[in-house]
Amino acid sequence: MCFIHSEGLVSVRERAQPVTLSHGTMIALGELVSQLRSGTDKSDTRAGRPQATVRAAPDAIVLDGFSRVLHNRWNQDLPPMARVRQGEAVQFLCRDALDIGEAARTLTPEGVLTLDLGKIHPLTGPVAVEGAEPGDILEVEVLDVSPLVDFGYVVISPVLGLFGGLRPDLLAPTHQFTEASQLSDPSPGRVPTAIPEDQPFNSGAPFVQIFTFEKGQNSGFASFVGTDTAKRARIPIAPFMGIYGVAPLRKGMYRTVPPTVGGGNTDIKQFVKGARIQLPVYIEGARFSVGDGHMAQGDGEVCVTAIETLMAVTVRFQVIKNAIIESPRAIVPAADPTQLGLTKEMLAQGYYQTTGIGPDLMDNAKKSVRDMIDWLVRDQGLSIHEAYAICSVAGDLKISEVVDVPNWVVSMMMPRGIFQGN
Repeated sequence: MCFIHSEGLVSVRERAQPVTLSHGTMIALGELVSQLRSGTDKSDTRAGRPQATVRAAPDAIVLDGFSRVLHNRWNQDLPPMARVRQGEAVQFLCRDALDIGEAARTLTPEGVLTLDLGKIHPLTGPVAVEGAEPGDILEVEVLDVSPLVDFGYVVISPVLGLFGGLRPDLLAPTHQFTEASQLSDPSPGRVPTAIPEDQPFNSGAPFVQIFTFEKGQNSGFASFVGTDTAKRARIPIAPFMGIYGVAPLRKGMYRTVPPTVGGGNTDIKQFVKGARIQLPVYIEGARFSVGDGHMAQGDGEVCVTAIETLMAVTVRFQVIKNAIIESPRAIVPAADPTQLGLTKEMLAQGYYQTTGIGPDLMDNAKKSVRDMIDWLVRDQGLSIHEAYAICSVAGDLKISEVVDVPNWVVSMMMPRGIFQGN
């Protein structure tokens, strides 16, 4: 295993030859590196440090985006942190989406309003894959996804999410969510907020919900104890990364919030262990980066966060030559990976299902989620915020029909068996 703290373009094989280390040795080396870095490194350590690295394949290359932020903007001019061969296993150590780490445990609702949205989505990478050229496909096989810590969080903000006050803007990828960055811009300066000043908050209130699980756990359940009501639930987990992406086609600095044809913040919950994700290649080496670890998420991620956590993801790359695709595609191991974690007893209790019907799919999505929140509040005794959070991590939005003009149907599904005391 070789550990990379790259300062520029470097070949992994020029830096070190992989060797097999025991798990105990890995921990000891990690502690030693931490001690050495504490005296000389001025990196941002707000995220804290994992007590032990999740074990990678014996010959895996480890790219450390945990102990310091490598970048948080898409930019084809960013130099690769490492070059890897096709077929080599690479483990990426990643911070959480909001880059708050251990501070999430004590984050207050008022604190949500002070979070710096200019620093969200710290990414680990980029990595250049040998042989990848424009006009090829980069296939990313996910070998493992495991949390570096034993907790995750959901944050509800009045400005973001399905019911947030931020107006959709078709120019968002090149206007409101694009700006110079202290982390990526060669001429660093102040990072403006991503939220336009003329957009008021809606009437919602901020909220924080903590979920717990075991470090390194990648199956089973996360525990939910409602912040407002202490209502308990078990959320089936299927860890994945919300962001898998390559360098953009065009020059410039791009925020990670909107997904693009090169991948990015797609938040596709099926991109779990065993998935083979295909991304178009726009520049030499593809320049792949990853981040935004999720322990569990419903289709839709409706409140704008899943169960966010610090994650280790191991992948390997293959290049499919001279094959052009318009946007990401994948072969995934399951259509609903979280459902596979439900017990027979949970499945026997069936699902809540709500619908939104009308001529606009986004409005229909809001109707179905709003009705699900109301049902969970009445039937399960949750607060409105708790129900909204549960919808984001365990509820699945589905387009039920788009052919019966002039009205389309959007549904939300929620497993009833996750709630304790049913």
